[in-house]
Amino acid sequence: MYMDPARLRVVSSKESGESGEALRGQWLSLFRASAPYVAMFQQSIMVFHIPGHLLQNAAELEGLMSDIALCALLGVRPVLVPSLTQRVLARLGHEVSTSSQELQALCGIAEASLDDVTRFMKQEAGMLCAEVQDVCLRVAAKPTGNFITRKSTSVFASSQLLSTAPRKATGSESSPLLGRVIEIDTAQIHRRLQEDDIVCVLPVGAGSLLGTGSQLRYVPSEELAAQVAKELKATKLIFFTRGQRLMDTARGNVIPTMQLGEADRLLEYAKTSSSFMEKEESREVIFYLELLLQALRSGTRRAHLIDPRRGALLQELYTTDGSGTMISLDLYDGIRLARSGDVSGILELIEPLVRRGLLRRRNTYEVERACNNQEMFVWKRDDKFVGCASLQQFGDAPGKAELGCFVISPLCRGKGHGAVLLSYVEQVARLLGVQQLFLLTTQTMQWFVERGFQNAPVEELPPGKREGYDLGRSSKVFIKNISDLPSELQQRFTFVEVDTLD
Repeated sequence: MYMDPARLRVVSSKESGESGEALRGQWLSLFRASAPYVAMFQQSIMVFHIPGHLLQNAAELEGLMSDIALCALLGVRPVLVPSLTQRVLARLGHEVSTSSQELQALCGIAEASLDDVTRFMKQEAGMLCAEVQDVCLRVAAKPTGNFITRKSTSVFASSQLLSTAPRKATGSESSPLLGRVIEIDTAQIHRRLQEDDIVCVLPVGAGSLLGTGSQLRYVPSEELAAQVAKELKATKLIFFTRGQRLMDTARGNVIPTMQLGEADRLLEYAKTSSSFMEKEESREVIFYLELLLQALRSGTRRAHLIDPRRGALLQELYTTDGSGTMISLDLYDGIRLARSGDVSGILELIEPLVRRGLLRRRNTYEVERACNNQEMFVWKRDDKFVGCASLQQFGDAPGKAELGCFVISPLCRGKGHGAVLLSYVEQVARLLGVQQLFLLTTQTMQWFVERGFQNAPVEELPPGKREGYDLGRSSKVFIKNISDLPSELQQRFTFVEVDTLD
């Protein structure tokens, strides 16, 4: 486009007609809020189960793939595990609407039709790969795609990423078509992900990774997705529903998060509740939950249950409120009272901060006494120290306690561990009847201020603490009122039902 230079001039923002408020619109706050999640998920492997009903709906599939491609643009390494069952059954004239019906229909196929089913599986696997690749190419060609920042998104799909063996018959699930996973070619998957490919693990495999040795077998895609997440040590496993959501009927909202123990209690309740399990939509969600919990226990960090509407995935991953339900291991897993055997590790953990003048030096006897008095907490994972903190109460001020020796290992900083450890200590303090938590610090004030601590005069300290206050360190006093904090140890919902989006 030709532009006459004589028409150009420099003007102020006021003359241009754009106000500062317009520039600071809703998009700016959303962008700032999502930035930490973008940074957090860089190079994170996420496994997405693509159910059959999405593959049958071209518009929904393109919307979902657009979101997944955008996740890839933002640094996520996506692995797709699609279901082929509905497409194969449709070619045989079967109509099904739920995951359990898919498996039952597959097991009910007459032996004379098995060769046809195997041929259909091969054909549908090839067509599915081409369709997903085509969607990604269309997404990349749009202005919101990734045609500038990196090469066009490509999809690598293969039925030779897993080897299978005959599946042991259990009840009605008996068919020579069904298999179980023997091996997953994780090396090739990792290699493709490092090349910025979206990897599609098809739920079919022969007796070896080379595609030879026996007939092609179908592995239920939901189970395969959980196993792929386990083998890849994925950050997240994500299942898409048919629109169902877990609702807290007492509060009237979607349950945004559940810990593993809460999900276990929900499953136990659901399986003994005829009113809950009489609906096929509810049974399907419970089936998904069981697989998500298996993945969590196998090492996957987070599991998500999301409805498939356009944008829901991005909202779940990159906003604070999310859109579906995230299930995680116990937030405080590994945090406990310190024991005498932890003393040397605690001293080693705090020494760098002592040398920098950020912490007061503590000797072995002092740390051991804090452990024996049940005043010291440690956070360990795989026998390595993540952090430590002390909580000391005062007899002359029963409603106050000191937070001290608060340290996070340098290897674990910047990942939210400090906030988790602080939250844990606050919950323990509340259970002990503490109303105010105080700390003395010289340089790290801002971090605590952002988490509710306020500067206070020395006179606010308990008398016993004021007497030992070290004027030479010039420590500042910060106090936080924790009496009105919501307790994360309380049950967060009384009854759960499955709600379906219209």
